[in-house]
Amino acid sequence: MKPILHKATVAAAILFLTAMVWSQSYAQPGTPANSVIGFPGAGVIQAGDLWESLLPAGFGPFYGEAGDAPTRGNRQFIRFGNFDRAWTTPNSHWPGAFPWTMYWSHYMYVTEYNPDTLWNPYGNPSRWESGGAGNYAYLAFKSTVAGANNPARLYSVEPYFVDAAKNHVVYEAGFPTNLGVDVKIRAHGFSGPNWNNLNDFVIVEIEFTNTGEIDIDMNGMTEATNHVIRALALTMSGEIFQSISSQPGGGRNVNSISNRFTRMGGWIHNPAPDGFPWAFNAYYAGSSLQTPGAGQNDLGFNAPTIKSYTDTWNGWVWIDAKSGTLPADPNNSSASLPTKNNIFGVHPIGTGAQRGDYVSTGSGGGLAATGGDPRRMHTVAIGAFYQNGGSSRSIADLDRSPNDAFFLSGTQGDPTTFVRDSVGGSAPDGDQKGQTFEQGPFEDGTATTGTPYPTGWGTWSKTNGKGYNFGHDFNGDMYSGIGPFQLNDGESMVVVLGLVGGYRLEGIQKAVRAARWAYQTNWMQSPTNGRTSPIPPYRPLMKVSNTLTKTVEIEWDNGAESRPGFAGYKIWKSSNFLKKKWLEEGHRLADRYQEQMVVGASKDSLKKPVNPKFDAFSAVAAAAQKGEYQPDTWGTWELVQVIPAAQVGNYTGGTTPYTYKYTDADVVLGFSYWYYVSAYYENTATPYEGPDGETTTRIETHYTNRNGANGLWQKTYPFATNNANYPTTAAGKQAIGGVHIVSSALAAAGDVANVGVRPNPYKRAALHDNFSNVFDHKLLFYNLPPEATITILDVSGQIIDQIKFSSSDPNNGSVFWDMFSKDGMEVASGVYIYTVESPSGGMKVGHFAILR
Repeated sequence: MKPILHKATVAAAILFLTAMVWSQSYAQPGTPANSVIGFPGAGVIQAGDLWESLLPAGFGPFYGEAGDAPTRGNRQFIRFGNFDRAWTTPNSHWPGAFPWTMYWSHYMYVTEYNPDTLWNPYGNPSRWESGGAGNYAYLAFKSTVAGANNPARLYSVEPYFVDAAKNHVVYEAGFPTNLGVDVKIRAHGFSGPNWNNLNDFVIVEIEFTNTGEIDIDMNGMTEATNHVIRALALTMSGEIFQSISSQPGGGRNVNSISNRFTRMGGWIHNPAPDGFPWAFNAYYAGSSLQTPGAGQNDLGFNAPTIKSYTDTWNGWVWIDAKSGTLPADPNNSSASLPTKNNIFGVHPIGTGAQRGDYVSTGSGGGLAATGGDPRRMHTVAIGAFYQNGGSSRSIADLDRSPNDAFFLSGTQGDPTTFVRDSVGGSAPDGDQKGQTFEQGPFEDGTATTGTPYPTGWGTWSKTNGKGYNFGHDFNGDMYSGIGPFQLNDGESMVVVLGLVGGYRLEGIQKAVRAARWAYQTNWMQSPTNGRTSPIPPYRPLMKVSNTLTKTVEIEWDNGAESRPGFAGYKIWKSSNFLKKKWLEEGHRLADRYQEQMVVGASKDSLKKPVNPKFDAFSAVAAAAQKGEYQPDTWGTWELVQVIPAAQVGNYTGGTTPYTYKYTDADVVLGFSYWYYVSAYYENTATPYEGPDGETTTRIETHYTNRNGANGLWQKTYPFATNNANYPTTAAGKQAIGGVHIVSSALAAAGDVANVGVRPNPYKRAALHDNFSNVFDHKLLFYNLPPEATITILDVSGQIIDQIKFSSSDPNNGSVFWDMFSKDGMEVASGVYIYTVESPSGGMKVGHFAILR
């Protein structure tokens, strides 16, 4: 016989009425991070539109180091996402809660060069390579390294909000290393206003403090004291492979690899609005053909097999290096500290017209692929300063002589001896950004074949001799590095990295600009220079509930009204009841949709353009999905109601701790919905000022609170409803901001008077059916009490099926019937009778019709 009772679970993913407590005290070192399954100590940042996760070396290993860890420790300094080769945590997902990412992995290594060839002798755990020189070592961690038993040096802090408005979230971790350098990591995420891409980045500040006590073999015993770090270098690298989906095939329970695209990336060096080079690395989905013909330029398909034009870009930017330690208050950045120059006496990145000149970058050739040789990794990290530090994309060609465009002299292979030409020297050019590498298709300019590609990059690449663009194969990792730095005994420094994402090149460029601005202006603090900073306003606390009248109630608190400039609320909705087209909406609206102020108004003026050279429209039309999608956790968001401050009194009636209530009657039973309430603020007298002095008179809160989410990681994604770690309690579902399936609320015990069934009659199919499954046909019984038995009979009185319903969720008074008999046979067209009985004696008799 066919099981029946499991059908009650179909509509069970409804959010509970319990309010989440958002108060969060400052976490202290020693409060462990534990929300990442399998990797205690790792942390997830999911504020705003860039979701990221971090696994520091002190809390690894990631899957690729599992064999090394017991004997040689963890050499990958920070692993960003994909710790377990299953993408169970965010990996630069953009926009927030979107289920795809292009990264296989991205990660950071830290290495040191020391002139002493016996400093790291062969056989040490710190020597991962089989040969090479003893001058090099990874900054590495092992559980036996000196200091690992000290909780003040080895600690993690679960991500937490540092501001009352719950917009600035911080993750912290620290660990000792084999080189006597203690590390502190502080990652910042911002769920601030969508305006000017102020939520499209994560900033990572890394403090290095040289204790002078090295434990190079990581056995817990100090080999030397008063040690000076001579040439410390940092390498950030990334590998894109395919479009990684975290909700495959509608299963929404595991994570899978799918949809390989043309993997393009490079160094962006054309002028930014401030007149200086952009100077950052980016990856994107290129066209499937290097020389596409008419109708073949499909650049922007991050998921090409389904022809979805999302045109998502990801990347990173080195922001600064500072001398000193991180501020005690995590709400402050390290921007006020003095600059930490590299050992050659220049800014670690370059400023003004030299921005990016002192960053070393490249791709391919296995130069920065995950591997064992710290000498190779250190070389490419500072490659610009060598004669050939990766410029030819070949390990065999590496030439560690001082770069003759920048140095007067120096001993080959020993950067500590290089003497800079401080008078007539130009920018070092030993890396790839100074070369002429180009491989189409890319987003602008001209490929080496002369074929034009879509607009966006301007004077980037060969035309000005800086920057590069290249196609990447697996293990063809793009990288960039900064350094080398000297750290004396007892000295500290802070290095700052920004992780960014966006729609098309323009979007990621604005994310880079926003990240730099946020760090340099200490954005989240109250302004002191007279400007009106767009500090994120208070994000409303909210919940979503079903009713007995087939409507949805949205409730929220009034905390936003205590802040100056409060102008009102907006209610937004996303529903998989709708079908939309990627080329018409999708990511094109992600940056500006919130500017809409009139319900039902056209959004055309808010859409970012499709790449003007994209012309694969026939491929979209021929695809099975025809370029369509159903809105989900991330949007697309539809404006439901605008409530100016003067009208909030018309929406009272919320249950404690909520103040206001709005009822949405425009819903369909059985479908999934996501709601959020935003607060918007206006200042016309003194507009809000952001990057490059740009201003706006209105800012608005982000959808981080969708369906009542608290904005912190809850062990899995909010869309992964079948994942084993997905919350099972109503409070847990609210905390994660999970799907809200519209059903009836739970009726009172014994009350069956208002039980109904829909659709009635059932004609061929229902809106809530899964049309990709020919056997998926369902009727919905609603307004059920906590306990009930539904008996379905034919007109002769024969029992066709019986459903035992039980629910303790106030939002779940509904159950689906799959229209199969108790013997597993699909029922025929006809009229059927149903009875609903409760244990307390209540009973109702009704009927419905099925028309196949």
